[in-house]
Amino acid sequence: MNTPNLTLARFSLAIATGLIAISATSSLASLPLETETARLSPVGRLTTSGAYEYQTSTEGHEAAIPFAFEYGLTDRIELLVEPVAYAAVRPKLGARATGVGDVEATAVYLVSHERGSLPAFAVAGEVKVPTARNNLLGTGATDFTGYLIGSHKLGRRFDTHANLAYTLVGQPAGVQLDNLVSYALAFEYEATPKLDLVSEVYGNTSATGEGQEAGTGGENAVIPEASGGETVGVVGFRYLAAPGTTLSLGVSYDNNKAVVFAPGITRHFD
Repeated sequence: MNTPNLTLARFSLAIATGLIAISATSSLASLPLETETARLSPVGRLTTSGAYEYQTSTEGHEAAIPFAFEYGLTDRIELLVEPVAYAAVRPKLGARATGVGDVEATAVYLVSHERGSLPAFAVAGEVKVPTARNNLLGTGATDFTGYLIGSHKLGRRFDTHANLAYTLVGQPAGVQLDNLVSYALAFEYEATPKLDLVSEVYGNTSATGEGQEAGTGGENAVIPEASGGETVGVVGFRYLAAPGTTLSLGVSYDNNKAVVFAPGITRHFD
């Protein structure tokens, strides 16, 4: 029989992915993908994205409304801000929470363009600002992440992206969390001039360490929102509904047996 604390802990392992849900065209391989890319926005372009995410699992469900605002500052620098305007966590057992999530700010620098068999290469730095006021929605501490990003075309219709990242995880009071190593691999296929089919796999090591349980207290206590080790698979599509407007849908499944449905919309302003 699962105890409430253990059930809540397992349910919360999927929250970190759900609350980092939104991605914008270019530096993030636009909705519904989360993998970052080395294909930056044109100079002066503002891209806005929004999504509604619904996650369900045997432990409960959650919902989130994340946004992203991306701007091409130069031909090699891109800025991105990602707030989570609303998040709701509804486990079958244990406490529930509703409120705003954390905010992430990212700067991407293009190191080199794609040339022949050599992929485009970029680096990025990200800071997570702890704006969430509930430990089911955020850790309450600031995180810093560095990314290595590669993108490479395969023929005329396929595009691939790969990431490797390292996160310095902020330490909430009375909690010991481990730093994270993350990876991502994404594929995009241009089926028609208006329709892209996409897929990705991404994951990370555990911030909680082996054998640690939420709510145990003491030096090794872990708050529920701290990310556990996970692997996520995503499939979806992106449809150009009108000039500058793209609709998307992604469906993901992870090793915690959670399913996420994420319809979204992206708009470009030149």
